[in-house]
Amino acid sequence: MVDWSLPLIVAIGAFLTWLLWRVRPAPPGWGRPSRVRREALEEARARVLAAPDGATRALALCDAADLMARRLVGVPNATGLYLRAMRSDPQSSEVVQRAAVALASRPRALEALLWRHLAVIGPWNGPARAPARASLDLLRGLYDGPLRNAVRARALANALGSLDPLP
Repeated sequence: MVDWSLPLIVAIGAFLTWLLWRVRPAPPGWGRPSRVRREALEEARARVLAAPDGATRALALCDAADLMARRLVGVPNATGLYLRAMRSDPQSSEVVQRAAVALASRPRALEALLWRHLAVIGPWNGPARAPARASLDLLRGLYDGPLRNAVRARALANALGSLDPLP
């Protein structure tokens, strides 16, 4: 054997080992939704379709989003479902709080969702005052905490202070 062929054989062997590892079949239960989770998600989707009003539809969408947020790759889907819930019931603070709890480990996704919520609810007075306060307070907490932007946190604190106090 030539002196350069041994390192070449080792490199080819390492590459083939890595390639076989990457394309191996997943063991049962890894990365695939379990039957119970899948049935719960289908039931939540059926409740979304059968909801008679916006508030019930928003809660059913939150249930489906909670199930999606528990999955490793389900955060974008959960964010979309939470946004649909916020559009279904724009005056609900409960939807904002549920989204904050579920997306607490993903501060960037939560930040984008809260900014979109503030844009969707319209003017921040009247019936939209409570959810606007909740979104502003959560954003301020994000900027004080994991996202660390003191200027934005102070600006949101000023926006919270300028809102009429809740009755």
